[in-house]
Amino acid sequence: MKSVLVGCVFALASVAASASEPQVGRWAVDEQHCSGGDTMKTSALTVTPTSLRWAAEYCTIGKMYKADRALYIEGRCSNGDGLMKKHPITLAMKGERLAVTWNGEHTEMSRCP
Repeated sequence: MKSVLVGCVFALASVAASASEPQVGRWAVDEQHCSGGDTMKTSALTVTPTSLRWAAEYCTIGKMYKADRALYIEGRCSNGDGLMKKHPITLAMKGERLAVTWNGEHTEMSRCP
């Protein structure tokens, strides 16, 4: 019974973010950057239940866990160069804003209309 419970915990921890997570959606540093841009400062971040896209980088969600109002994600990312890199991504809700830590860089964003 204990091994079944441990297996269920690991299975739940690796499930992609559900659509009801507040982090799912389109986010930008300010509204003028919701329509696009080339860099992480000027482009919108798009979060789906299974992936993230920010500037030229596209990531699928590898391992993930949720604590309080934050998602801690192992991003399996590519920027179009054909190389896959894993790096940590944190998406934490701060009221109506999203605090993003992407491979060590911290940014706060607002939801795009």
